[in-house]
Amino acid sequence: MKKKTLLLILFLAANALFLTAAGKKQIIIAAGETRTEAINAFQARLAISGRVDESVFLLGGSLRLDGEVTGDVICIGADVEIAATAVIGLDLIVIGGSLNRAEGSRIAGRVYDIRSQQDMKQVAASLLPFLPETGGLTFFKVIKIFFWLILALLALAVFPAQVAQGAAMLPRQPWRHLGRGVAALLIFLLLLLAFLLLSFVLIGIPLLIVLMAAYFLLLIFGRAAVFYFIGERACAVLRLRANPAFFIVLGVALYTLLKFIPVAGGILLVILDFFAIGVGVGYFIRRKRAVA
Repeated sequence: MKKKTLLLILFLAANALFLTAAGKKQIIIAAGETRTEAINAFQARLAISGRVDESVFLLGGSLRLDGEVTGDVICIGADVEIAATAVIGLDLIVIGGSLNRAEGSRIAGRVYDIRSQQDMKQVAASLLPFLPETGGLTFFKVIKIFFWLILALLALAVFPAQVAQGAAMLPRQPWRHLGRGVAALLIFLLLLLAFLLLSFVLIGIPLLIVLMAAYFLLLIFGRAAVFYFIGERACAVLRLRANPAFFIVLGVALYTLLKFIPVAGGILLVILDFFAIGVGVGYFIRRKRAVA
């Protein structure tokens, strides 16, 4: 019953992200006008000639941009026109629909014009936590954080005792966990390269699928344990009584704060992922020895 309740909460939270998208069918930011709030729209016509000091998310409808957006511009199934005078401070992501971009437009980040399975790999690759980003939060980064929060909570819901045991392992021999994480990631990268080469002769494709599945399962478990550990320690310091799900939420919140710390925050995020992978590997080695 508790698991069903947790899944219901996660479902409602996901829907809350899209409820804010409904509303005005037409949003116009005139030249010389500045909007400080993000634009989340559904089946709307957006015309931005002024400045938006945030990100723009559009599902369906159309967008004409000849002004400036300081954050990301993310459009799904929409007709997008980027004029020569347009300025985008971060990424332009267009999934489906159409994109007409004039020469002279300035985009500080990357352009994702996703129309095929191959294009989709560019976005999927950004979910790999090899180099976590710092420098604040954008809409795209929020989606990624929410993605990992859901996975960590689901891991806790399905394997509550195992996640708690993994978190308890962290303070024991931390350098060993860190070393295992670094070694495991290097092995993963070498196998990934080998299986990509083998995929040209088909035999590598199933191996590649198994490798990626194993890596993500290991990372999900490890991150859940790290979030649990961080949240549990924070509650102990603050003298708060909370349940394990709150440990995960608090751990993710503190993890997110590191994204606001330039340079040092990025280094800490990478180290935490090494610990996550190392704890995952250490837990499964321990389980295998126990069974043997």
